[in-house]
Amino acid sequence: MQIKRRPETQDDEAFLRRLVIDTVARELGADAWPEPMRTHLLGIQFEGRRQSQRTNYPDAASEVIEVDGRDAGWIVVMTMAHEVRLVEIMVAAEFRGRGIGSAAIGEVLAAAQSAGKPVLLHVNVMNGGAIRLYERLGFRRIGGDQVQHLMERSFSSWSK
Repeated sequence: MQIKRRPETQDDEAFLRRLVIDTVARELGADAWPEPMRTHLLGIQFEGRRQSQRTNYPDAASEVIEVDGRDAGWIVVMTMAHEVRLVEIMVAAEFRGRGIGSAAIGEVLAAAQSAGKPVLLHVNVMNGGAIRLYERLGFRRIGGDQVQHLMERSFSSWSK
């Protein structure tokens, strides 16, 4: 299995829309919602995520994760002066459970460690699978609220 990342292009918009809507629908249990409410609300979720990413992290690297040449996920990473922020990571349902998210995050962690910067991210408190993944990769909860945890993977404090 060959995993690689490539910069997002305009041609990726349909894939990203499907990926975000499918992921959010699963997180929110939207399969039971009536149409057209489901389509409308999930479309708003997609637009909100894209707008938030572009507004709050305009210089972030937005990349499509490919597996054996097929679009399999999306990762958005912002490198700042004192930290690396994992803004977004999603893996399509048919590719989950194969180590793809771990591999993509591992690349981010390796680059951050080389630069001597911690990696921070927010995760929905209801997303237990993602929280377990982040904890396995060395992230610790350092803050947040009732909706999202703020997690950090620090290298300098753990290597002492």
